[in-house]
Amino acid sequence: MSRHSTKKEVDLDVEFRPAAQATAHGGPLALAALAREYGLWAKVKAPSALDVRTDQHKGFAPMVYVAAFVFGFCSGAKSLADVGRLEADGALKELLGIARFPDESALGEWLRHLGPAGGAALRELVRDFCAWALRRAEPAAVRHGGMLESFFDDTPLEVEGQRFEGAKINDEGNLALSWQTLWVGPFLADAIMGSPAQQKEAAASAAVRLRAAPAQGGQRARL
Repeated sequence: MSRHSTKKEVDLDVEFRPAAQATAHGGPLALAALAREYGLWAKVKAPSALDVRTDQHKGFAPMVYVAAFVFGFCSGAKSLADVGRLEADGALKELLGIARFPDESALGEWLRHLGPAGGAALRELVRDFCAWALRRAEPAAVRHGGMLESFFDDTPLEVEGQRFEGAKINDEGNLALSWQTLWVGPFLADAIMGSPAQQKEAAASAAVRLRAAPAQGGQRARL
């Protein structure tokens, strides 16, 4: 397979209409504009950890995988199978300059082969986008009482079976994973998942760093 993406940018004609005349299918267009303004595709290309191919001339480029997940989940997808159905959206592929989207199997293989370095690169990309968006947002849209609030949350995800790496017996006696998240304003800025026991130490360390971050303009978190 080829890289399945082109280097050219597609020129768009945008028409603004009253709400009563607006289309319900304009979300991908707005999302593509936001991704371009942020410089998402160049940022995805930079970390070599996101490219798990052994031959750079075969398979899907990282940009194609990231585009599939971003546009899939932002369009209501709930599974890898849903994301794989983007292949049928010819207009979206033309908009993004993508010749072909990966299917469910290819998406899963990419995630499995990312490893710790790839996962860290994706987390860094999410944090960078959140920081970028917060700098540009109207204060009233992201702050409460003039403060940019942040908090940690630890959600136990109970699982069944023996194929969940890191799953441990939780306080209620059930096999579970720990999903720890950092929320900054309206953004899910970071998340890690693994053994409940191992995550407690990581959460405590992260909380100390968060509390130690200097306040700036009412902001309590440094991404």
